[in-house]
Amino acid sequence: FSNVEKRGSLRVTNKAKGLLVAAYVLQFLPIIGGVSLYILWLSGQGSMYLMLSGILLLAAPLITKYGLILPLIIGERFIQAPRQRKIIAKTVDQLRQHKAIKIAIAGSYGKTTFREILFIILSNGKRVRATPGNYNTPLGISRFMKSVSGDEEVLIFEFGEYYPGDIAELCNMVQPDLGVITGINEAHLSRFGTIDRTIDTIFELEDFLQKKPLYKNRDNENVQKRISADDPLAYNQSGVNGWEVKDIALLPMSTSFVLQKEDRHILAETGLLGKHVIGPIVAAVSIAESLGLSDAQIQQGIAAITPYEHRMAPRIVGGATIVDDTYNGNVDGIRAGIEYLKNVQASGRRIYVTPGLVEQGDQTEAIHIEIGRSLAPIADIVVLMQNSVTPFIQSGLQEGQFSGELVLIDNPLDFYKNIDHFVAAGDIVLMQNDWTDNYS
Repeated sequence: FSNVEKRGSLRVTNKAKGLLVAAYVLQFLPIIGGVSLYILWLSGQGSMYLMLSGILLLAAPLITKYGLILPLIIGERFIQAPRQRKIIAKTVDQLRQHKAIKIAIAGSYGKTTFREILFIILSNGKRVRATPGNYNTPLGISRFMKSVSGDEEVLIFEFGEYYPGDIAELCNMVQPDLGVITGINEAHLSRFGTIDRTIDTIFELEDFLQKKPLYKNRDNENVQKRISADDPLAYNQSGVNGWEVKDIALLPMSTSFVLQKEDRHILAETGLLGKHVIGPIVAAVSIAESLGLSDAQIQQGIAAITPYEHRMAPRIVGGATIVDDTYNGNVDGIRAGIEYLKNVQASGRRIYVTPGLVEQGDQTEAIHIEIGRSLAPIADIVVLMQNSVTPFIQSGLQEGQFSGELVLIDNPLDFYKNIDHFVAAGDIVLMQNDWTDNYS
């Protein structure tokens, strides 16, 4: 856990350097002008020069502060915006000419997990590329497309949504042939204002695809609202499109189940943890089947899936299983993790560690009370990193009549570095979310 100490270094962009130069110029010009006018007054040029000198010197801070707006506007309108439009237009032409099947993945959460699952399974029988990291905006996709060779059979795109219209813009750019909606929740609610606006924005993917295939997560309540009862591509933990899930086994380090469709069987064994991963895997299997992969190729692909860094990633420390889910920053991921902690086979204590969630808008209190209530009958120990939402989780624990041990931590770094002294063999420790230095 020594990596916890590492923080990203500050990278100064050309835009930032330009603004710094502008700030220095705007700071010193009024001072130079004021001093020059003062010298003219001393040489007998009249009291008007003294008054103007005083005004310039007093107004220098305001000139610096508000004067920076002008280069920002000029840079955005006449330099940055035209350059971005040119880059995106070039990418649009490249996408139109590329013959690959284009798959778009949208949702408030679960996009990265689904993208990686689908990429690994399809790679077992197709030439596939997928957008890396957070390349989920028009410029991010443009950067990604610079790296493609042109002979790919499948391109997978993760679509990011920050404001209404974002998904529609990305659809018009990429022109996807198939789509996936992974789930919708209160993430970024402070930007959208209401959950209905979030739902409408993500379902812009459906508006674009029309009759083209769109897989929707039936396990998510907000997505379920927009799914018809007879939709064969609505997936959940029970199956999709004729595939049925049977014989689920949740172990500390793996998940297994059987997929059956008529007389066909696929034994799915994966290093991903929790029942919540079954739905995305089943949907990815259905997509792979539609693209011509054999059952053997699909089964091998599922077996190759391993946990992603800081996303339900298990490791053994002092005989205990530590499940690192610290990149999880959404309420549905929290619920899935708590369900895993409840159902996983464990010989020791069930320990839950979290600072809580950020950017939950006016739902902050209710969501954290729910977290506490959900943990109360499950966890033997709850460890909370002290911050503004801690009292809400405590209230939920009290409402749920929590009878275990509550530990409050003021220094998370020390706790993570010394966690081996906190656990015992057989324990299951689930660590969810990790607040950045921006929040307290």
